[in-house]
Amino acid sequence: MRIDNFFIKLPRYPLLRALMMIAATVLLIGLAAMGLLVGAAVIVTTTLTVLVRGWLRSRGRRSADPGVIEGEFTVVQPAPRGTLPPAGNASTTRTGW
Repeated sequence: MRIDNFFIKLPRYPLLRALMMIAATVLLIGLAAMGLLVGAAVIVTTTLTVLVRGWLRSRGRRSADPGVIEGEFTVVQPAPRGTLPPAGNASTTRTGW
């Protein structure tokens, strides 16, 4: 399969060739503009959603005492700590070897 088969063949008549190129340019500009508009709409929608959710969450909230931590806690008794054997004359360096 030759790679020439993938390209669009423009007409040989110069006026029709120019009209085809202008139409392709207008189509490309239109697609880029639509992409920008859709992107802007997504950004605006996301921003409004975040703002409205934040506003709705903060409306029903009471101000709490900053010194109080709310939650459920379980007191865990400390485990007995293991002890290390006495060091004696053991050295932690390898100088005596």
